[in-house]
Amino acid sequence: MPREYVHLVHEDTVFITGWKRLKTHKFLLTAVWPGSAGIRPYDPRVLSQLIRQSGLAIAHAEYDVPLAYQTLLHSLDYDVAEGLSLPDDRPTPLEIEVVVAEAGRKGRTARSLTMEVRLRAHGATVVTSRSEFGWVSPAVYRRLRGGRSTAAWGAWPLPAALAPESVGRAALADVVLSPGLRPHHWQLRNDVANTLLFDHPVDHVPGLVLVEAALQAAQTRLPGFAVRTVRSSYQRFAELDEPCWIEVRPAGPPGPDGADTLLVGGTQDGRPVFDIALGGTVRRTVSHP
Repeated sequence: MPREYVHLVHEDTVFITGWKRLKTHKFLLTAVWPGSAGIRPYDPRVLSQLIRQSGLAIAHAEYDVPLAYQTLLHSLDYDVAEGLSLPDDRPTPLEIEVVVAEAGRKGRTARSLTMEVRLRAHGATVVTSRSEFGWVSPAVYRRLRGGRSTAAWGAWPLPAALAPESVGRAALADVVLSPGLRPHHWQLRNDVANTLLFDHPVDHVPGLVLVEAALQAAQTRLPGFAVRTVRSSYQRFAELDEPCWIEVRPAGPPGPDGADTLLVGGTQDGRPVFDIALGGTVRRTVSHP
């Protein structure tokens, strides 16, 4: 898979290995879920990257989206099979089925695409996803950004990180949250040493970083929270060099099956940036006498 199709610089974070068209708007991709040691049954950053890479690869390879166009992530939703756990000592081969619904086209070039994605490991469906991407020309993007240029990459102040184990992570560079102003309130922490989330210099916080921030916030709110569903929407760009605040609250009491729903919101300069609803259950350990 050409790295430029998935907008990545680091070869080791390119997980898509090939693709073919099955029908007019249906495709089958092959991919690898890399083995990586961690303290979770699977790495949700890899999952988000797989969905992102699948969408970008098909958009560029099959829908004539120019590589110079900027990608806009409007929504990213997914459902994880209960009990999903992948080996951390070896890669896992995947098949990814993508069905595309076109929402907008100018000439031959797609301007927005809604994609339904199904990830299969060893023949079993482990994740289903629905996401909406948009693309704009460089000139339109410059107007959208209001002339804001790329911040000096990594030169912004990096606030202190939460303890990695408190957010379900093993390394300090993987932590994207810093203590906030009150309980269940955090500041986003943009550490470019994490190349899985910050692959190359960009002029705003990548959407996958915001998803990871929501997942980490959920871990601090409900330790052991195992996410089954993610529903996200994005209202505006998050700037790298300005404080972005993350808050989480329960949507209500747990359901009859013990499932919880957490609502995570991000704001910057008093304006909403994103909203993510997380559904799941708390993994509880059982003590034996």
